[in-house]
Amino acid sequence: MTSLFLVLPLLLSAVPPDPAADYDPKVDPSASPPATAVSADGGTVPIVAPRLTADFAEIIAPELVSDGGQDNAGADGGLLPIIAPETLSVYVVDFPSEFAITTGAFALAFMVDVVVKPSLEGDLSCRFGTGTGRCNPATLSSFDRYAVGKNSTEWRQFSDFELYFTLAMPVLYLALESLVLPTKHPWGDFFNDVIVIAESMALTASLTTLFKFSFRRPRPSRYLPVDPTPTFDHELSLPSGHTAMVTAATTAFTTTVFLRHPKSQIRFLALGVGVALSVLAGIARVEGGSHFPTDVITGAAIGAFSGFMVPYLHRKQSPITPSVSYSPTNGGTTSFAISGHW
Repeated sequence: MTSLFLVLPLLLSAVPPDPAADYDPKVDPSASPPATAVSADGGTVPIVAPRLTADFAEIIAPELVSDGGQDNAGADGGLLPIIAPETLSVYVVDFPSEFAITTGAFALAFMVDVVVKPSLEGDLSCRFGTGTGRCNPATLSSFDRYAVGKNSTEWRQFSDFELYFTLAMPVLYLALESLVLPTKHPWGDFFNDVIVIAESMALTASLTTLFKFSFRRPRPSRYLPVDPTPTFDHELSLPSGHTAMVTAATTAFTTTVFLRHPKSQIRFLALGVGVALSVLAGIARVEGGSHFPTDVITGAAIGAFSGFMVPYLHRKQSPITPSVSYSPTNGGTTSFAISGHW
C-alpha cells in the first residue's frame, strides 16, 4: 500500500496536461492558446494558427466546438477543445482533371477576349438604324432606354475593382479557414473547395462568351447621337460579363459556406455580402454606360445558375452519378440515367 502511494504521484505527473484547460485569456491575456485540437477519432490535430483559432473558430464554425458552440468557456474557465473534423472540404473533386478543365476554360476565355475580339471589325448590328450610323433608341423598351446616355467613368472603374475583389474574396476566406479551423489536411481542403468555386466562374465565363457572340447586341453607346469609334466589343452587350462573374463567385462562395457550416451565423453574412456585391455590379455597369438593365439581369441569372449548380453537383452528401446501360433483349436500346438525391 505504501508503495502505491509512492508510485501514484509519479504516474500522474507523467500524464501530459490538457493545454486547453490551462488557457484562459480572461485570466492571463498573454497566455498561449493550445497548439493542438482533439480530433473526432480521439487523437490530436495540430492547429496552424492557435491565436486565430482561439479568437474566431467558434464564430466561423460553432459546430466544431465540443459544446455545440453555445459557450467556449469550460467549468474551470478554460477553453473547451475544438473537435477537429477529418476534413473541412464539402466537395468530391477529381483535382487533376478538373484543374485542367478549369484552367483550359479560363485560358480560352482570355484568348478570345485579348486576341480574337480586338481583331474583329466592329459593325452596326441593330435591326433598326436611324440612317446616321447609330441605333434607334425608340426601338428599346423604356426599361432599357434608361441606360442610353449613361457614361460614368467612376462607376466603370468601380465595377472593375469590384470584380477583382470578388474573385479574390473566396480564395482569401477559405485560406483564413484553413488557418483558423483545425483539420488533418488544411491546405488540401482549401484547394479542393477553391477549384469548385473556380470551376463555377470558368463555366460562367464560357457561357457569357458564347451568348455575347451569339446575340451581338449593341451596347448603349451605339444609341447615342455621337457614337465613339465602333469596335467589335461595342456589339457584345448581352449579357453583362462583370455581373455574371461577380454573381457566380459570390453564389459559389455562399453555397460553400452554407455547406461547410450549417449552424454558423456567418453564412447569412456571406449571403448578404454576395447579394450586395451582385446588385452593385449590375448598377455600376448600367451607370457606366456599358450595359442595359436586361443585360445585367441576364448576366446575374447566368452567374447564379453556375455558382449554385457546380458546387451542388460536387457536394459530398449525395453525389449525382450518371450511368449508361445497353439492353440487347429489349430491341438493343441504350438508355442514359442520372442517379442520386437532388
